[in-house]
Amino acid sequence: MIALTIVLFSGWTHRDDNYLSAETGTGYILGILGGSLMLVLLLYPISKRIKLMTRWIPIRYWFGIHMMLGVVGPVMILFHSNFHLGSTNSTIALFSMLLVAGSGLIGRYIYTHIHHGLYGTRITLAELKQETEKQYSALSDIRAMDESLIKWLNHMEEKALQPYSGMFTSLQQVIHLAISSQRLKKKLNLMTQDRESKTLAASISRYTLALRRTAAFKSYERLFSLWHILHLPLFIMMIITAVIHIFAVHIY
Repeated sequence: MIALTIVLFSGWTHRDDNYLSAETGTGYILGILGGSLMLVLLLYPISKRIKLMTRWIPIRYWFGIHMMLGVVGPVMILFHSNFHLGSTNSTIALFSMLLVAGSGLIGRYIYTHIHHGLYGTRITLAELKQETEKQYSALSDIRAMDESLIKWLNHMEEKALQPYSGMFTSLQQVIHLAISSQRLKKKLNLMTQDRESKTLAASISRYTLALRRTAAFKSYERLFSLWHILHLPLFIMMIITAVIHIFAVHIY
């Protein structure tokens, strides 16, 4: 990510030096390569429907290729345009591509909240609840907690484990839990900082994190479903605008 930021920053700061031209040479080649890579992105959704492809290459590798090309392709297109806006059709194509790339980054963020990492299996609500119970059990193994702490944690647990009743309600729960966690952290910092207190504070922190993940899980699942519905039309729009741009450039 740091290397990518440096590359983009360098391209942006030298955009007026005329090192690249979209019509000829390296700039033109970058446009062809970038556009081709964006088309290759289709292989991932296709591989999920054609089992033969996953026999050749496991689905997680198709996904990895999809993620990598989803970054490399747009970067090449940006350098192809030399970070400038051109004609109307090229500007529309560029912004369509940036919209798809931005959508992909959002999808990646949501994806990591409902899977074990980028290439892991899907998380289940039962797993998260089991982790929450495990962290709570770890608290009772440390020492008898202050009564006010127990009430605080029980209140947070009650909020976190409420049945899912819509994204807005779930968002309220997550915000409430985040605020409660911060207040609890301040309260713990005021406790005597002996070794046992620090151990307790660390365990409570892990427990409240498990609660927040559990509370947010259903919302992330719903968001991911909505994202899927939106991402494909955006991708199709990008392909159409790119084809129009290529046609306009080479015909007129």
